[in-house]
Amino acid sequence: MKKIDKTAFIYLLGTSLSYGLFIVIQKMGLNAGLEPLSFIFSRSIIIVPISLLLFSSRLKQIKLTKKSDIRNLLIIGIVSAIAILGTVIGQKFTTAINAGFLIRLTPLFVIPFAYLLLKKKYPRESILSMFLILIGTLILTTNAQLIVPQLGDLLIIFAAVAVAFQNVFAKSIMKNVNRDIVILFRLCASGILLIIFIPFLLSGQILDALWNGLNFVIITAFLYLVSVFSQYRAIDLVGPFITTSFFLIGSLFSAFFAYILLGEALTLIQWIGAVGIIVGGYLLAKVGD
Repeated sequence: MKKIDKTAFIYLLGTSLSYGLFIVIQKMGLNAGLEPLSFIFSRSIIIVPISLLLFSSRLKQIKLTKKSDIRNLLIIGIVSAIAILGTVIGQKFTTAINAGFLIRLTPLFVIPFAYLLLKKKYPRESILSMFLILIGTLILTTNAQLIVPQLGDLLIIFAAVAVAFQNVFAKSIMKNVNRDIVILFRLCASGILLIIFIPFLLSGQILDALWNGLNFVIITAFLYLVSVFSQYRAIDLVGPFITTSFFLIGSLFSAFFAYILLGEALTLIQWIGAVGIIVGGYLLAKVGD
């Protein structure tokens, strides 16, 4: 079994912490009246050039990359863009509770994709630990409320499947391609596609978030960059299953930051869910995959 060393733990903590804060800052922007698609469009405008700048030293390696690997890198970017759009559009046709939990089903879908693409089988102890984290996340994000199926749920689940595939596929191509190149394509290819297609989905107000919520756009862009960078470094070190399972812990950080920044206190039942997440994370760290 692959255990989590100190370096991997730092990346796992980094992606969970940054994404947890990302969710809260994004919610603050949406509460301030920013249009969701404009928010993503404006953020992508910032993310693409910054990514190219941060990974400029790796750009020369792209010329040495095989065409088949370039194709695979583009697939990651395309799937990422589809997942982002599926999540945003799906949220319009479902409740916040449903969307908040269903997108976190990703680790479940990682298991079959890992078997198909990586020929990887995970031990029962790891899967049980993941389920404990998932149950804790369910309680924390829904406050143990009944999830009533909505039309948009299918899009959210589809997005979770896309994220699972994207993470497993990324691990599979890291055998031949430097992980920083994978991160670069993940950020840039998806960002460029979003910049191209969002204007067709949003008539007018395309730059509304950039003009009226620049602070939210900049902060979420930075947190998104940190989250993706840490996530893919973790995928390279410990694989997609542990990474996506630990990613669920981001809901715990979101709850903490929501309390600090929005004054949203947890109920007793939500605290029980939080304990489940912590215990499950500890067990998974001990067991590995």
